[in-house]
Amino acid sequence: MSESSWLWGKAHVWVKGAKERIFLWQAYDVARKIYHPRRPAAVRVALLGNSRILIPARESLVEEALHRRAPGLDVRVDNLAMFGARIGDLEIVSRHLDALQPTLVILALSGNDLVPTSWGALVNPTGELLDIGWGDGPFPPPSVGARIDRWARTLWPLYRFRRFARAVIADRLSPDPGDTDFPDHFASHGAYFDFAFGQPVGAKTASAYAAWQREQTLARFVAYLEPNSKAFGMFEAVPDPASLTLDSPGVLALDRLLARLAAGPWASLVLLMPENPLLDADRDGTYHRLGFSERSAALIRQVAAHHGVRVVDARRWMPADAFVDFQHLFPDLSGFQNPLAEEILRVSSS
Repeated sequence: MSESSWLWGKAHVWVKGAKERIFLWQAYDVARKIYHPRRPAAVRVALLGNSRILIPARESLVEEALHRRAPGLDVRVDNLAMFGARIGDLEIVSRHLDALQPTLVILALSGNDLVPTSWGALVNPTGELLDIGWGDGPFPPPSVGARIDRWARTLWPLYRFRRFARAVIADRLSPDPGDTDFPDHFASHGAYFDFAFGQPVGAKTASAYAAWQREQTLARFVAYLEPNSKAFGMFEAVPDPASLTLDSPGVLALDRLLARLAAGPWASLVLLMPENPLLDADRDGTYHRLGFSERSAALIRQVAAHHGVRVVDARRWMPADAFVDFQHLFPDLSGFQNPLAEEILRVSSS
């Protein structure tokens, strides 16, 4: 049942609608990549993260970038990122890696992923849907019933995938016309905005973005974001940097995750995700928490060094015009797949 083409046969998993629906199909897509047979490859790259790497590191984009640099490389990329995923969700996904058997695991992190905010808890519904294991992990279950439910998912794959199976049946009987595929390539920023927002919002957003391109200042970028501030997320409120310590729950979860990666039969690295350089001009901290990036990066390096896992600091990889907002990169238009491919080749050849 776990390898059934029937179970993993939903055609479109780029879904719209309520958060609950998005969470379900995001987790489904990750489970499908792990448990439905994938094509074999000599180099198998697994990406763990959230929307910050899900969108700009689409599998086809990264594989294309790799083949341009190494035409003879037999490589497969499995992007296991999920919208809203935090460190607890990523720790849960890492428990499934033995089934996927990657040769390289890249943990894509931002400091924000180590703390709960209004954008998400340390474990979200995406992670809860995939939670397996006999031990409690870094976050104990809220009840004995939840622990037993996790044990049942661990022991019995049919039970593990029951919610996905129900959703697939419902989708076969009454597919949602709004579900689609995420395009591999966009012809322009306007095409991306049309896809993301539809008309007429997409055209207005493209016009505001074009105005920012002509005058690349923080103020003009904020003016472009403000009409869709809820969709873009103007500011993710994180705590005071001093409150983030080695004993913080998110850092302890990172420690557990990196211990598992370090013990696995694969190479591993932590990628500190790009940050919008426009935030350098935000000197009063209106749109980000001053000092938080530096503090979280230092802690991530410290924990990674303890486990012998290399950290690649990509926070300055990308220019401002690669960013959709303060947190997220454009898909292929950003070009993020190119330095990522170079890093993958560097690790794979070492």
